[in-house]
Amino acid sequence: MPEILDTHRGKTRRRTSLTVGAVALLASGLLATAPSAVADPSAEATNAIDAHYADFGGSGSFLGAPLGPATDVAGGAERAYQGGVIYFSPNTGAKAVYGEILVKYKSLGGPSGPLSFPTNDETGAGDSVGRFNDFAEPGGAAIYWKPETGAWAIKGKVLDAWRESGGITGPFGYPRSDMTVDNGVATANFEGPGGTEIKWSDSDGLATLPPELAATLPGFRANSPDVAVPNPGVDATNDSGNSGINRWWGIPIGLAITAVVGGLLGMLGRRRSDPTPTTTRTTRAPVAPSARTTTGDRQGFVPPRTDATAAAGAGAAQRGAGNVAGAHEMHRDAPRTRG
Repeated sequence: MPEILDTHRGKTRRRTSLTVGAVALLASGLLATAPSAVADPSAEATNAIDAHYADFGGSGSFLGAPLGPATDVAGGAERAYQGGVIYFSPNTGAKAVYGEILVKYKSLGGPSGPLSFPTNDETGAGDSVGRFNDFAEPGGAAIYWKPETGAWAIKGKVLDAWRESGGITGPFGYPRSDMTVDNGVATANFEGPGGTEIKWSDSDGLATLPPELAATLPGFRANSPDVAVPNPGVDATNDSGNSGINRWWGIPIGLAITAVVGGLLGMLGRRRSDPTPTTTRTTRAPVAPSARTTTGDRQGFVPPRTDATAAAGAGAAQRGAGNVAGAHEMHRDAPRTRG
């Protein structure tokens, strides 16, 4: 009986081993035939790279034959050739980098590094000796090369100040180190002969060796944090919240108030110069009917009596009495007729 059990166990172990082996072979075959996880570049990228390659002259140019198909990189694509690489991004288009500049570019991370994609084909520096490429890093970046100094990267304000000074034909000449940043101070060294160093920091501005060269670049000074630089048309309306707007509204409001006050003062002046007649009740002495003022009786208005008007009234009364007496005499002397 024990011999039968051992034989059964041996057959079971062999069957398990065969099953595990078959599963392993199947898995390895599936892995070997699995598609690559690398995404293909877009048709836009491939077409742009191929067109730029043809512009250079294809395989008969310094780029030589392609080393493989175009491949996808973050934000764009690239294709390698015997003599260089053509990089593409939607914002920069297809641009070629090669030689020592390409070596430096790749050492700094290529298009996935801080420099980002090239913005021009490798170009002569203007002295028939050196070469350079510009890159899309925010603030600006470039790699300059010449045989005696090699390829070096400079960026930002240091690059701007160097180019403002004249670049390779100015007092600093070609760079001879990559720009470094230490505690907020960006520094690059140059071959000279007039200047050998450019530094920049937001707090201190531009500094050079020798120091007097910084004075020749007045556009590169520190922005003092305590001094607000006015911006016409913007800062005027943003000063102290909306105080600028309130100041402008005060002008028409002030004019309106002035006009209203002036109008009121004018009305008061006219009233003072033209006194309003007042109606008073007075006790008058009887006067002759012919001496009464008809208009005054109708309106109930009696002018104030003065000594002059009283005398005039008395005279009028005497004349009225005389006229009445004369009328009586005329009536008496007139011939009488009988009916």
